[in-house]
Amino acid sequence: MRALKKILLWLLMVAVLAALVVGGAVGYFYFQAEPGEAADAPLTVQTGADGGASTEHQFVAPVGYALRVPVLGGVLYRDFEGADPSAEQELQRDQLEGAPLSLPQGYRFLSIQVDGTGGTLFSGTEEAYSAFTYPGNGRYLYRIQAEAPPAGEGERARAHGVLNYKFTVKVSVELNAFLSEDRVKQGEILAVRIENNLDGIQPFGESALGPVNFIPSGEDGWVAFVPVAYNREAGDYTVEVSCGDFSASLPVAVEYKPYEKKEFASAADLPDAAQESAAASSQYRDAIWPLYDAMRPSVLWQGIFQKPVEGLVKYEYGMGSLLPGASVSQRHSGVDYTVAADNTPVTAPGGGEVFYAGNLALTGNTVVIEHGGGVKSYLYHLSSLAVTGGQTVEKGQQIGTLDAAGTLHYEIKIGNQSVDPAPVFSGQSGLYR
Repeated sequence: MRALKKILLWLLMVAVLAALVVGGAVGYFYFQAEPGEAADAPLTVQTGADGGASTEHQFVAPVGYALRVPVLGGVLYRDFEGADPSAEQELQRDQLEGAPLSLPQGYRFLSIQVDGTGGTLFSGTEEAYSAFTYPGNGRYLYRIQAEAPPAGEGERARAHGVLNYKFTVKVSVELNAFLSEDRVKQGEILAVRIENNLDGIQPFGESALGPVNFIPSGEDGWVAFVPVAYNREAGDYTVEVSCGDFSASLPVAVEYKPYEKKEFASAADLPDAAQESAAASSQYRDAIWPLYDAMRPSVLWQGIFQKPVEGLVKYEYGMGSLLPGASVSQRHSGVDYTVAADNTPVTAPGGGEVFYAGNLALTGNTVVIEHGGGVKSYLYHLSSLAVTGGQTVEKGQQIGTLDAAGTLHYEIKIGNQSVDPAPVFSGQSGLYR
């Protein structure tokens, strides 16, 4: 009996010793367990332009985590929580589209939140975030929760739990200014465009070519239409643009364009010959000249301009008129039309506002239409008028008539400079570029 007790005591001691050994081993492995790479899983943030040469990625470490780490292959799990505020960082982004985000393979987003100066701008899923855009330049705070998922069936046990990311994206989209083309011919229109004016600051411009008046165009853009008159000397010019702290000097070359010349026997035969007098000239100046600087700050037309009348072209834009003995020709600043029948409708070449409708001694029945941005149609010598000043007109709307005995003189002007209507009618003008 005593021997049996000794054996049982010995077995108990062995069991206790074994338990201590096993417990010690388990304790050792338990306390040796660490989150390791799971706590440092990087979030990838694309900061450059998508797919372009400036594509850049930056890695963001978690600022906090709550993970379960396997011990002895998943027999036990040790819970870890950690925080590292120093991991928070500020990234740069040069696009308005929300910075693309990606996690290591196998991880998934639980929630994405983006805050701006006015509060939360976005809170939702990864799928919904793909359509997010920043409202403008500025700093945007991100708070993201992601999951490190547990091992699936048949997979080796791994750390799993929730990771928290917090970082700021500073959006700085640079303003861009450019010309519709770098070479223009005499008589054409040059468009000056500004993109990414996210702060909505009014741009300004100046050029020896003519007025540079910017008007809004699109969501974050502005445009100015600059005249290149038929008598503008060929050569190199610049358009100076400023917008807040931004400035640019945009070069453009003006090319010579030959125009037809015709000889006339007397001044009475010249295009637009009129009985000028001091009174008539004064009346014209008082009525028309103030309109050169007046404009509406938006594009009022849609589509391509159309000819104001169905008729024959009597005199083209830029045509030179030579009188006997003269060495220098007089140039024609518009297009003259004749028609075969009385009461032929004269219509608005494009949508706009009637700035003037009345009779002037120098130009007869006269209509001036502002199309926006200082682009105007001037129509002289109508036989009758069908509009009044201040009226809004659409493209193709009748504004008057022309009789067979009359000649309609039509000009497109920006400021006090006339440009060639032909490219405007054909859709090849800088108005559309």
